Amino acid sequence: MFTMRTIALKLFRAAWANVLTSISIITISICLVMTISVYIWNANSQMKEEIKALFGEMDIMVGYNPEQNIVLTNTQIENFEAMPGVTKVSSVSLAHTKVENEQNTTFYTVGVENDNLVKSRYHFNVNLGPNDVVIAENVARLFHKEVGDTLNITFNKTGGDSIEADTGNFTIKEILPPLKGTDSPNFILVQNDVLKTRMEVSNEQTAGMYALIKTEENMATSIGTELKQLDETLRVDVMSDYDEFKKNLQALMIFMIVLAFFILLISSVLLLATFQLLFYKIKEQLMVLRALGASSRQVRHIVQLQLSLIICFGVILGTSVSLLVVKSWLPQLISLMKLPEAKTDFPIIFVFGIAITSFALLHLVTQWQVRKSASLLPLQIATENENLSLRWTKWKTIIVSGFVVISLFLFLNANQVGTSSGQGALMILIGTLFVSGILLYIMPYLFTALFKISLKSIRSVFGKEAYLAYQQLMPQVRRNMPIIQSIIGLMVILIFGSSLFKTIQQSSYEDVISQYETSIKIDNELKDPTITPALIEEIETLPSVSYAYARSNYANIDLQIGNDWISKNVIAIDVQKYVQLGKLKAIDGDFKNGLIITESFAKEHKLAVGDRFKTGGYDNELQQVIPIGELQIIDIVDSSINESDLMVDWSSFLSNIAKTSIAKTYIKDIMVETDNTEQALAEVSYLVERWPAIKITDKETIIEQSNDLTFQRWSLFAGVFVILIITTCLGVLQTLLHSIYAKRGDYAIQRLIGLSPNGLIKLILTQALSFVLYGLTVGTFLGLLVTKLMSNIDGAPIYYDFVTLGVTSIVFLSVTLIVFTLQGYWISRKKLANEMIDI
Repeated sequence: MFTMRTIALKLFRAAWANVLTSISIITISICLVMTISVYIWNANSQMKEEIKALFGEMDIMVGYNPEQNIVLTNTQIENFEAMPGVTKVSSVSLAHTKVENEQNTTFYTVGVENDNLVKSRYHFNVNLGPNDVVIAENVARLFHKEVGDTLNITFNKTGGDSIEADTGNFTIKEILPPLKGTDSPNFILVQNDVLKTRMEVSNEQTAGMYALIKTEENMATSIGTELKQLDETLRVDVMSDYDEFKKNLQALMIFMIVLAFFILLISSVLLLATFQLLFYKIKEQLMVLRALGASSRQVRHIVQLQLSLIICFGVILGTSVSLLVVKSWLPQLISLMKLPEAKTDFPIIFVFGIAITSFALLHLVTQWQVRKSASLLPLQIATENENLSLRWTKWKTIIVSGFVVISLFLFLNANQVGTSSGQGALMILIGTLFVSGILLYIMPYLFTALFKISLKSIRSVFGKEAYLAYQQLMPQVRRNMPIIQSIIGLMVILIFGSSLFKTIQQSSYEDVISQYETSIKIDNELKDPTITPALIEEIETLPSVSYAYARSNYANIDLQIGNDWISKNVIAIDVQKYVQLGKLKAIDGDFKNGLIITESFAKEHKLAVGDRFKTGGYDNELQQVIPIGELQIIDIVDSSINESDLMVDWSSFLSNIAKTSIAKTYIKDIMVETDNTEQALAEVSYLVERWPAIKITDKETIIEQSNDLTFQRWSLFAGVFVILIITTCLGVLQTLLHSIYAKRGDYAIQRLIGLSPNGLIKLILTQALSFVLYGLTVGTFLGLLVTKLMSNIDGAPIYYDFVTLGVTSIVFLSVTLIVFTLQGYWISRKKLANEMIDI
């Protein structure tokens, strides 16, 4: 006598191929969900760690703006410390000082305490005494200093109508390297007690210019509000409220939501396809068991035991494979791709919760289906197994139309509130997901309609096997649509993810190009006035140099237009060189007293070529604007150069003002073009001997560093991305293999009525490739659409990675062709008598 458990296990063993396939697809689906969940966990943690590494443990910075001429007092610091939720307060002072008697530039100098809060913010380790100093690596390079050397610093403080200079010698205790992915800034750290007494407005009660505040978790915003209530004139900067942070976190969350949505879609449809095929076979068991007299309760017990074992094995294996992927395969893949190490934590409790939730959801789905199937009579079961037609009904039209209207409303409203705002971004995100859902929902109907329209053409062009294949596909569209949706989800993830990565990479590249107009750049970091345009001619005599030109700083001048004085930035350029390079059209006029302006500036102030006006400069010593000459407009250009509306030639008097207290143009950097970067770098290296403070860099190296930094930040994504694509492809192919294997009975009947073995191979290939090609085509369209819609959030141009898209599509089609040729060959070569017995 067989028990229910014994019968279930016997049926289990008899259908081992279906069971193993179902377990493997559930494993892949759970692995996909687990992997993307752990990736989201790690990516979010990694971004927060990067922000913390950049700004330290500081949650709030509070103080007064420099133009207010107010400093924080000791009493205010005590009040800050007494506020509930505040765990640490550290005073900071700011000033601009001169170093080593260098008169042409000043250095950003910070007065700090010796507590851990300020050390985490400015990334130093030593305790500073009154005669100690910490300097940035670039400052050490400029003045050839090392730890233990003495650094001369001059503090300027205005006293009445005079400027008091206080000079001191400090011992260098630490040299700070630049933070990963940033240039080395020019700054100096001294003890706060040393600097705060030398600020413009200070007294015995002065604590500093700013205060760094560390708060208890999730209390920074509320404490920031309380600080503003204490004094409305205070400037309160909450780190988590910074636009840049919000923008980065918003971009990350949008990316995660889109990625998670389509991964869940892929996992869901893979599971749906599995259970459809599984229940197709199980219903055959139900039909036989019910015909033999089994009760609904007995049938339900047998089937539920089978499904529970399949789900249990699938969830356990999926969790195990996910652990293997995250902790072993992912680091190895990242290393194989020569990417930097990434955060690959595996939060056990979080994963355990996902596993239990997945098991519960799958169990509920199967429980509902089993109850529904067990209550049917044998003839009803057989009819339901074959009744898979698609019908478009009136209520479906109403639902789809409703979602279309909602999507349009969301997109229109997002444009009104601002697409870059949090509310606008959310509307675009929801609208995009709605549009994706609408297209995915109506796709089976479009797929069926396309087949009906093209059947005659298929028979005339591809033959009777292809015609037969498409005729058989039409009734199976509903059952096999999850396979297509999986491919579509894969293509959306591929296009959206690769486009995001390509856009970030291209944006970084364009930033480098904007800074490096030529192959080599020479920076005059100390504003050395001895570097003059004559040096350009000397550089151009070098054998490997094609040409060179200088770029100036932004000097502020005042222009008298009508009766008003207008303050504006001006730059100096080599007009003749710019004309030769095609950056400007030919210009005639007196370059020494000439001025070039942009068309927008000319329209704003109603200016024309030939107009003259007086110019003045602000004298720092006299604290007033004094006349320095007269300029005449010699040309009006369409767009600005280096983002300046005003341009003069290097021969202009604005570059040769004798009075040092008036801002004037100087050579900020020199652009050098060459066909051989390595040789040119060697040839211009002699300049460092004459001007030790200059910095020579080349565009190729900077682009490589930029790419390395991009890969470093996105190495985790790149690794997970590759694994997701491979896993999804395996899941889709496995499901499609299972689907075709389940139809061996149909193929056997067709062989009986005259279909040749090669014709069967062609039929199977046609069906498999049709699903894959349709999925790739629609997925590409939907992926491009989703990416384009999401790019409206920040309005930045989007760059598509068509190479990755093309290679992935070709590989997928090639693997499909190989796999299903082998499967078709295997099925077509089986003995027909054995196949009929198996049916």
